[in-house]
Amino acid sequence: MNLLNKISAFCTKRIGYPKVKLEEVFTPATAANINYITRNEIDGILASEMSTPGKQIVVYGHSGSGKTSSVRKLLRDSGYNYIRTHCESCTTFEQLILNAFDELDVFILSEKTKQVSKVFKGELELEYKKIKSAIGKEQTVEEGVSMTRLLPPQLTPQKLAQFLGVGKIVWLIEDFHKVCDTEKKRIADVIKIFVDNANDYESSKIICIGACQSAHELLQLDPNLKSRVSEVSVPLLHDEEIKSIVENGFCLLRVDAPQSLVDKLVYYSDRLGASAHQMCMDICKGEGIMMTGWNRHKINDTAFQFAIDGFIKRSSDTLKSLYEAAVKNEIGWYILRSFSKNTMDKLSIAQISQLVNMGKQHFTYEEIVAKLDELCSPACGIIYYNTNSEKYALSSPFWHRFLRLQFSIENANKQKKKNNSKNPNLIITNDARYQIVDESLFEFIKQLKKMRAFN
Repeated sequence: MNLLNKISAFCTKRIGYPKVKLEEVFTPATAANINYITRNEIDGILASEMSTPGKQIVVYGHSGSGKTSSVRKLLRDSGYNYIRTHCESCTTFEQLILNAFDELDVFILSEKTKQVSKVFKGELELEYKKIKSAIGKEQTVEEGVSMTRLLPPQLTPQKLAQFLGVGKIVWLIEDFHKVCDTEKKRIADVIKIFVDNANDYESSKIICIGACQSAHELLQLDPNLKSRVSEVSVPLLHDEEIKSIVENGFCLLRVDAPQSLVDKLVYYSDRLGASAHQMCMDICKGEGIMMTGWNRHKINDTAFQFAIDGFIKRSSDTLKSLYEAAVKNEIGWYILRSFSKNTMDKLSIAQISQLVNMGKQHFTYEEIVAKLDELCSPACGIIYYNTNSEKYALSSPFWHRFLRLQFSIENANKQKKKNNSKNPNLIITNDARYQIVDESLFEFIKQLKKMRAFN
């Protein structure tokens, strides 16, 4: 019996089944918990690397692919103690060490929490309190109206590694790709310290979570880490996994949704768990579903409009301005159209040239390369160039979703209100502003049916 059937059986069997809040079921900005979808391959790799003494871990992948959810699920289910620090573009190495040290409080002051046993005793506990006192009193300087904490000399990366090693505590560093290269180099140095620290404490672990290419960037800073750091790539979710997120979540909230609506949510999520969670949350909010209800709540296909409205409201200003700048000249429009319609993850310059010039266009190789360079520039950032594969790709699946919607809207405007007879269930209607007739959707479904028939 799969998870969906178990949940359904539990809900229908018991009169007093537990109610859950909407924000506990659909979690677009935080790690999934009760609506976590097991990913056997990724979960197995993470568990294996965690059990290898001295092995440090870098988990990387697209934003929204489920990296943090997978890591936290492993740590929680396996009973690991862990602390977490979050990086921003302005995060310095000193701040990172201080934040990690702050997170140790719960393991020191056990009288304040009954959930975690006290792991430091004797001299180590006294040393911790001395450092804490130094940070709080002696090591603060005033800058205008703000206070900046300084890293005391006693709190070295080696000392932090010792605290974590004795306590068998994993250090989770999230979004480390955001910090500048200078600080990244110092993070790489800390990882080397933790590798060496594993000789005395087998459970000494750092897990770094970052975006695509981040693992390669980190290991380039210190080639000696290559054999000591495990690179775990978390791919985008498969359609069936996205479908499970949607159906399991609706089941927990006792929501009945038609299959056509589920199909739209799966397709327009672009294999991103975060997108599926966000769209489902927008739909539930639009329908007034804020927690599990006693009566089942039926929604229809038109509820998808809430998901479209939510996405456009959150993202349109930024994405639209970048898009409009990119398509000021005709070649930009054709290049982005090629990426939005093509199902491949990466395209070579030859493939892009062929797709762009499929009609009556005759753009030269030099024109296409020049425009791609512009689209890859930091000022635009719609496309990135992978130096290893020598291919281009959209910088984020969010761009793929935006472009798909944008070109569908443009197509709908051209076609006016002409209905597409191939599959009317998949046409998003109801609001003329966002009427979508997505040709690539029908092509995708046609290819999918062929693949299934072949298999």
